[in-house]
Amino acid sequence: MGHNDYLNNYFLDDYNSSKLYTPEEYAQLLIETYETQLEKLYCSGARKIAVFGLIRVGCMPSNIQKNPNELDASSCAYKLNDDVQIFNDKLRKLLRKLNNRHSDAVFTYINSYEIDSDDQTNTGFTQTRKSCCDVESGSVPCKSLSFPCSNRSDYVYWDGAHFTEAKAWAFGKRAYKRQSPKDAYPYDISELVKLKLDDSDAYDIKHAHL
Repeated sequence: MGHNDYLNNYFLDDYNSSKLYTPEEYAQLLIETYETQLEKLYCSGARKIAVFGLIRVGCMPSNIQKNPNELDASSCAYKLNDDVQIFNDKLRKLLRKLNNRHSDAVFTYINSYEIDSDDQTNTGFTQTRKSCCDVESGSVPCKSLSFPCSNRSDYVYWDGAHFTEAKAWAFGKRAYKRQSPKDAYPYDISELVKLKLDDSDAYDIKHAHL
């Protein structure tokens, strides 16, 4: 949850969400919905939950093309990045609240924004703001019958919004095994998997309440 709520709703002129809600209000609305869904997961028996924050959506080729006059020094649409960071900040606070509320469970935050933006994750990529396949300006999908680039491992983005396999692999490795304390907290995924919860915390399906 999160990316599509912004990319396919809040940031689109076809929807009135951005007129009804400030970035702060919209983020809060999403967080309240997220909390409900995470609580349902908990009540269904989930005890180890990794939650991913949002990446720098303003650095997606489609959003760069749609906001040519609002780019920062990194050639990214800074207003879009600012908006998703509001959501990320609220998400971190939500997970801290859930960890305090449920002592028999662990909710961990994967800092997608930090991982995506870190130079180490992007080492080896020569094309960080262009898509590998041919897309219409400001659009996301590849053009029909078009040919992708031959050097796709050099590209961060496959189309107007989605990572290439090479970037997804680099990203996933850091979510699984953090290279920086900022990548994930309190645990990365490898630590979360190995974490031993007390037997007394074992879930009893008979006591589930949604």
